[in-house]
Amino acid sequence: MGTILKKIRSNYMVHTFFSIRGNARACIWTEPLWGIPYNLYIPYVTLFMTSLGLDYFQIGVITSISVVSQVISSLLSGVITDKLGRRWATVIFDTLSWSVPEVLWAFSQNFAWFAVAALFNGMWRVTENSWNLLLVEDTPREQIVPLFALTQLMGLLVAFVTPLSKFAIEAFGVVRFMRFMYGFTAVSMTVKFLLLHAVSHETEIGKRRMEQTRHIPMWKMVWQCKDVYLRIIREKRMRCTLAIMACFMLINATNSNYFAIYICERLGVRQSDVSLFATLKSMVTLMCIFLLVPKLKKMTFRKPMLICWGIFALSQGLLMLNPGGKAMAPMLVLNVLMEAAALSVLNPMTSSLLFINANSDERALICGLVYATIALIVAIFPAFVGLLANVSLLLPFASNLFLFVVAAAMTVAISRLPSPDGYENAA
Repeated sequence: MGTILKKIRSNYMVHTFFSIRGNARACIWTEPLWGIPYNLYIPYVTLFMTSLGLDYFQIGVITSISVVSQVISSLLSGVITDKLGRRWATVIFDTLSWSVPEVLWAFSQNFAWFAVAALFNGMWRVTENSWNLLLVEDTPREQIVPLFALTQLMGLLVAFVTPLSKFAIEAFGVVRFMRFMYGFTAVSMTVKFLLLHAVSHETEIGKRRMEQTRHIPMWKMVWQCKDVYLRIIREKRMRCTLAIMACFMLINATNSNYFAIYICERLGVRQSDVSLFATLKSMVTLMCIFLLVPKLKKMTFRKPMLICWGIFALSQGLLMLNPGGKAMAPMLVLNVLMEAAALSVLNPMTSSLLFINANSDERALICGLVYATIALIVAIFPAFVGLLANVSLLLPFASNLFLFVVAAAMTVAISRLPSPDGYENAA
């Protein structure tokens, strides 16, 4: 037993979890209050919508409304984060973008409720910027990828309680289960936001930016963003980063929206059994984070990314070719195993890519503009995918295969560029 505990403590991810200090610890250690309830209900969101009478096109439109809100929030996120500071921007906009819509979802009755909630939820782009900066700005560069992996891991702890949702859905149905989960999540997340604000402190760069922007009107800062944006689009590394992040976001959005619907309506899986696949995916991703992410320290950016894009693409192909019958269950399990392994690497590496490449003094503005560009690129895509789904539920996953090709090509392109100073593994 002592040997086993010693090996566990020596694992790079375990060591990182217990050794982090300051804002990184505050962000990571409070994350389960957000990640666990969110990941517990997220597999059933589209089933909840269809149970209330929404069709696939309306689901796509709601996603597009959220993305439009994200575009506006992203454009303003850098300015807001610099003016308010990382801590205050996080607590204010976390509350607006999560606590408020969770309550709206809990009482939702029709399309209009989801549309209004989507407008609020789109503000999460502000806190994606401010929270990530709170996490990484006072942290050594070599810890950025492990920190994003730990962020993912905190939400995956839900794997140990997800099977309970199967019994809850069987007993109460999807609608009653989801209403309870949205209410519970609103409370849990709000506690997390207040706790993080209480135990964190403003970053050094945040303090400097607050002082530098104190007397500059917000409209003027927004106007000055054009110069920063021109520098972004002129730099090939940032263009490749944009493309990779956009592809990853689109792939995840499609899988999140249509996986549960596809396996229930095309393959005959019971709604209550969706949680079993979510549990398997979470547990395998958890295990892979501990086993695979530590190895990234010794590898360049290109090799693990290309391998994982390929594995993810194969998993989508298996899902599309699933013949049903006796082969259905093994094929679905294999699909989930492959996707989980790929996500354990792609998620932290894609998330860290922007923060590694962005200039530190302008990082909030750069991140906000990049998020806005990505959101703008994908603004109409979910509605388009919704139209495809109305034709055939296979088509959304076929669109993902195209995105995998684009993402792999951009990965090769960025790997051929000079690495950013001080980060030898970026390519």
